Amino acid sequence: MKIADGLKLIENGWIRKPKGFRVRFHRRTEAGFEAGLSPPPEAAPLNSDVTAWRYAWKLWQATRAAAETEDPGALYNITVVDDQDLPFRFYGTGECETYNPKRIDGDGGHATGEENEN
Repeated sequence: MKIADGLKLIENGWIRKPKGFRVRFHRRTEAGFEAGLSPPPEAAPLNSDVTAWRYAWKLWQATRAAAETEDPGALYNITVVDDQDLPFRFYGTGECETYNPKRIDGDGGHATGEENEN
């Protein structure tokens, strides 16, 4: 198959190409946890999944010590999502990854238990 023919197949919907990427996370606050996205929804998304995953990894590294002591500002459940807020697989493994996973309950933003660290 010629590359042009392959690109036509992709363009016609065989594979949806995301329009951008964001890093999704939970941030510990004095009152519990809050969900967040970076860049925020009102800002332009990142245009590369590789860039988004590298950014997610750096956020994890920068807040890892705070997460271990559960200090305010610590980030948990750090992952990359596409333009439809769906988890996006890590380019290096093809698996969905979550840095610093922590189970957060749905009604009040409190931790309900620890998960294994990445």
